[in-house]
Amino acid sequence: MVSSEKADDVGHDWTIRVLGPVDLDTGDGSVSFGGCLPRMLIGTLAMAAGRIVSSDHLIEVLWGDDPPESAMNTLQSYVSRLRRLLGDDSIRMVDHGYQLHVDAENIDALRFERLIRAAADDDCPPAESRALCHEALGLWRGVPFGELADVDPFRLEAIRLDDLRMLAMETQLAAELASNHPELVIGALESAVAENPYRERLWYLLIEALGRDGRRREALETCSQLRAVLGEVGLEGGARLAELEDRIVQGVDV
Repeated sequence: MVSSEKADDVGHDWTIRVLGPVDLDTGDGSVSFGGCLPRMLIGTLAMAAGRIVSSDHLIEVLWGDDPPESAMNTLQSYVSRLRRLLGDDSIRMVDHGYQLHVDAENIDALRFERLIRAAADDDCPPAESRALCHEALGLWRGVPFGELADVDPFRLEAIRLDDLRMLAMETQLAAELASNHPELVIGALESAVAENPYRERLWYLLIEALGRDGRRREALETCSQLRAVLGEVGLEGGARLAELEDRIVQGVDV
């Protein structure tokens, strides 16, 4: 899901949510888009992030290779229903296709990506990065697209978004570690490593946190554990791991 440029005068007081079951957050509560097919339609338009999606592609998404003869009329009916919820100008028909014409802030996944890009910027101070990550992760309500996550074309996008969620968690933990309170993140990092043993950055953050907290023996043991985990999948620890081990042995700050 690639963010489009911010459009003028298209902001609304609701949010299309896909970081969990697909629905509409009005601020006063959630509103259903209806059955599975309308949710697939709005989810596809949201993934396009302002780009035009052809009617043929939308029909393929909704009905696969065997659409009914009434597919075009039914598609138009679904679009009309969505317009009644979102506003007449929120979904435009352009060049035999449809375009979701809303501000990026009105789609939770696009807002999430904006927050993470800002938080991961090298010039972002740790306290601000931590706050941005906290806000971004607060947008999540479950598996992206809910029950649609295992359906094409949502499957790959759900995986990509979940990978960004992991990046957000890592960035938040790194920002907390940079605030010079390693004892506050060690427990969270140990849990994160146990749940995601093949994300090396989590291991490095844990090793750094243990080293900064004066727990050198445990830091070295964690280095060995990481080597073992990598060895299980035929990989070896790289220069980063060797450097951390050397610094810990020498008593140099990591």
